[in-house]
This record gives sequence, structure tokens and C-alpha cells, in this order.
Amino acid sequence: MQRIVIPGHYVHVRTTPLWTTQTAPASIWQRHLDAGTRQGVFPRLSVMQGAIRYLGYADETSPQPVETLTINAGEFGVFPAEKWHRIEALSDDTVFNVDFWVDPQILTEG
Repeated sequence: MQRIVIPGHYVHVRTTPLWTTQTAPASIWQRHLDAGTRQGVFPRLSVMQGAIRYLGYADETSPQPVETLTINAGEFGVFPAEKWHRIEALSDDTVFNVDFWVDPQILTEG
């Protein structure tokens, strides 16, 4: 997966709680589009313990991912907005959260 860099002028708008495999919403483990995200919004997943694999899909029904990224403890990954994806924990002790960054112009439009 090509590395995505959040533009420097984007602002942080939301952070999820720290999640584990037991406390994360069940829907996060299924293929989905991030609710409420749109062009110009980037999710950044940070892993504090364990590891997460991100799987990006071409659409809602394609059988195989077109992109994968493994994020280990102490690392983060930035994902494209409006892309079908799912994640999987690579260990039972995984702890992670997601931050959302947005173009400030979108905030003034919306």
C-alpha cells in the first residue's frame, strides 16, 4: 500500500477510545466505509500493543483486497477516505485507536 501523508494544514477532529479485540465495535472487523467520512477526511489508526492488518477493497463485493498494510505496536497507518476496508487484529492482546483528520475548508462548508 502506498504511504499516505496527512497534509500539514489538516486539523484533528476526533479520537476513538482505546479499543481491544473485545471492546471495539463489531462493525470495525467487517468490511465497511467509515460512517461520516468523506473526501478530505483521513482516519489514522495507531497501535499501542499487538498488531492490526488493514485490508482495502476495490468495492463492497470484491473478494480479495487490493491493498494491505500491517501496523505493529508503536506504529500508525493512514487510510484513504471513502474506501471499502476492514481490519483484523493479529494478536488477542491488540490495543489501538483511530484519529480523524480533516481539511479545515470542509469544516467551514459543512
